[in-house]
Amino acid sequence: MRIEPPCVACVFDDLEGAIRLLVDSQGTAHQIVEQALQFVASDYALSKVPSYYITGVHRIFKQVTGITMPFATLRRKANEVGLRITERLTLPEDSQERFHHLVRWAIAGNHLDFRTVGTGYELTTGQMHAMLEEQVQQGLQVDETSAILELVKRAKRILYILDNVGEIAFDKLLIQELQRYAHVVSTVRGGPITSDAVMEDAVQVGLDQVVPLILAGPDTLGISLDEMSPELRQEMTCADLIITKGQANYYVMDDYRHQARQHIACLFSTKCDLVSRDFGLRGKVSIAALLQ
Repeated sequence: MRIEPPCVACVFDDLEGAIRLLVDSQGTAHQIVEQALQFVASDYALSKVPSYYITGVHRIFKQVTGITMPFATLRRKANEVGLRITERLTLPEDSQERFHHLVRWAIAGNHLDFRTVGTGYELTTGQMHAMLEEQVQQGLQVDETSAILELVKRAKRILYILDNVGEIAFDKLLIQELQRYAHVVSTVRGGPITSDAVMEDAVQVGLDQVVPLILAGPDTLGISLDEMSPELRQEMTCADLIITKGQANYYVMDDYRHQARQHIACLFSTKCDLVSRDFGLRGKVSIAALLQ
């Protein structure tokens, strides 16, 4: 999915949220905004995905502030909340029902993104569990889980591309289920960017103990076809099935599917009408879709 005019406002809204949380100096805030405006204005192109610009402005944020790990406290707290909730889950015994259940929880976990949903982490684990349980009970507005499961059963190698902190605890459960059928390799970002998971987060939730992990590339929001690591490029070539989490990864995969030889499944909650529109819907909806 390429950038559209409304995306620009979201890019700066995302940046403003980081400034509001982490920057006390008005002078520093103005410097960040000035450089971010110059970056977007000088590099605006209809061929770019929205996450390219979010990556760029947050790199400016880190450079100007000198904060190497933005949202460090929120990131750790999100992982703690995700872990505590997963410990409370009861999984169905039937394999097909269990797979559907884990997909719904993995997508519900996408709502733990502190950047966009405004939940914060003052809520108790019980309150967060109830919020996510409600999302699970609402079901998926686009549900191709059964078709995805059939592809999983036929796959020998699956690439699972992670998204945010917090939700990776739910991804861990789904990855363990996928391993019943195929060899799975998963990815984290090579550097911190907003709420995307890095190796430190994967270790905190124990993902490194259950699945081989590779670095997807540097500090990009979602993966980047231009900046991906050689390891990710190799896995994207070898995998029989690619499963991605989150809207930023959907942006990229929506483009990549035209050259991909394998099936691509996207699991995420939409954050805007522009993306929901791709599926014939409006508002924020939950998606488990095959792109091809």
